[in-house]
Amino acid sequence: MRRPLKSATLQPGDRLEKADFPGSVWIVSRLIESPHEPLHAVIVYQKINTETRMLAVSTLLDKSFFRRLAEPLMPVL
Repeated sequence: MRRPLKSATLQPGDRLEKADFPGSVWIVSRLIESPHEPLHAVIVYQKINTETRMLAVSTLLDKSFFRRLAEPLMPVL
């Protein structure tokens, strides 16, 4: 059964900081849903927007790897 993307805890535009590298901010670009894989997200490095990663949402929500930052003052385009 497919999970609706609306129920995902992360949403595009959310900002995350690597737990072991303060100042390393990643922005959720999009969520990827597959029937045979856990929910994943594509994240973009804020300082170098061509650097991207695809990680399981469960990893991004694990506080030993990433922590969520407050909402940005200006919308991310």
